[in-house]
Amino acid sequence: MADEGWLRKSLIGSITVVLTGALGLIFALALGWNSPRPIRPPDWQASGFPLDLKTSAQETFLALLNHPGGDFTLEVEATPLYGPESGFNGYGLVYRAQDTTHYYTFAVGSDGYYGILRIANGDETALAEWQQFPHVHRRQETNRLRVTCVGTICHFYINDEYAVAIEDDAWLNGDVGLWGRSYGNERVVIRFLSASIWIE
Repeated sequence: MADEGWLRKSLIGSITVVLTGALGLIFALALGWNSPRPIRPPDWQASGFPLDLKTSAQETFLALLNHPGGDFTLEVEATPLYGPESGFNGYGLVYRAQDTTHYYTFAVGSDGYYGILRIANGDETALAEWQQFPHVHRRQETNRLRVTCVGTICHFYINDEYAVAIEDDAWLNGDVGLWGRSYGNERVVIRFLSASIWIE
């Protein structure tokens, strides 16, 4: 009987530990443990938002926000207002831009894809090839993109979900901005809702 009592207490103790751990994990995830979004107010927010930017068929737009820096977290929210029915477009943020021809861009498409590009004098290098990601909101839904860069490593998030980490040392500081592209024969209109920066 003593052995049965000990086993019962051990089983109850083990179940309690497992349930406590599971609840702790759920609570941590709810607080953003998997998505380290800064909890303090932004150090800088762009003015003049919402801002609608448009591009003609098979063209790219780029708008720099005149806020250069090195290590930072940049977050942009955007909603596509008009584009091809297929959702074959791209829009998002620019970071560590040297000028309008040398920059990085982190973008999503209305078709559920995302990509990370380094642009230098018109030449594009895909740091992350365009690929599907289940947390990209499709069609005319708002997407929140965030990049955190410290030194040569940048971490990327889409709608508060971690996507990928990229290491690249071409440029370690520079301006931030907004980006969009029409890949087809229709114009694209994107409404940017906000752009915020936290200094790391």
